[in-house]
Amino acid sequence: MRREFTATVYLIDNERTLLLYHKKHRKWLPPGGHLEPNEVPHLAAIREAREETGLEIELIEEENVWVEKISIPRPYLCLLEPLEDHEHIDLIYVGRPIGGTLNPCVQETEGAHWYTREEVGRLERGRDIFEDTYQIISHLLPRKPVPSDLASAQG
Repeated sequence: MRREFTATVYLIDNERTLLLYHKKHRKWLPPGGHLEPNEVPHLAAIREAREETGLEIELIEEENVWVEKISIPRPYLCLLEPLEDHEHIDLIYVGRPIGGTLNPCVQETEGAHWYTREEVGRLERGRDIFEDTYQIISHLLPRKPVPSDLASAQG
C-alpha cells in the first residue's frame, strides 16, 4: 500500500482548540496536510496552519533530549491513517497562535471554530468528528474540575 507523510497541528489557546470544517471529509479537523518534497515535518505543520487558518503559530515542544545542530522538533504523536487507496503517516504537533488573523482557506474548508473540550464532546463522533481527533483533543484539553461543594454532595 502506498504511504504519504502528512503533518497536523492542534492549535491550543485559552483551553480551546481550533478546528476547521473540511469540505472533502465533511468533518471538523485540525489544520494539516501533505509534506512537500524535502520539507521537514515540523515546518510543514507550521506552513499548513498558516495556509489553512491565516495564523502564525509556534509549536509547543516537549523534547527528551536536544542534540545541537541536528535535532528537529519531535511530534506529539504519530498516526497511521488508512484511506481508500493509501495511508497517511500523520505527524501530529501541538502549537499556539502567536500572530495573524483567523482567515480560513475557503478552497478546503467551510469555516473555523475554537472549541472547548465540552463543545467537542457534543459533536457526534464518526459523523461530525473523527474518533482519533476526539481522543487527541480529550487528552490535550483539561477537564473542568467539579466544584468542591458539588463533589462532596455527590460523594
